[in-house]
Amino acid sequence: MEARRRNQPGTDLCARRQAVTQVECYLPDTHYPLPHRALDGTVWHDALCHGCHGSGWAEDAICGVCNGGGFALLES
Repeated sequence: MEARRRNQPGTDLCARRQAVTQVECYLPDTHYPLPHRALDGTVWHDALCHGCHGSGWAEDAICGVCNGGGFALLES
């Protein structure tokens, strides 16, 4: 039963981590385009990292911009 519920939009949590503080988004995976939210009240928007273009790697090493996560904060 658990395997059937995975990867179904709206049933999984987003779980995206904020690039700097690493707090985790608790909203459903369908919350886009609303911002991410953490239990501590942190709210953020992110996008593919400009350093590695989402791969997590830059110049054969873990990307220094996103720490390998593939996403970085959008500048406001």
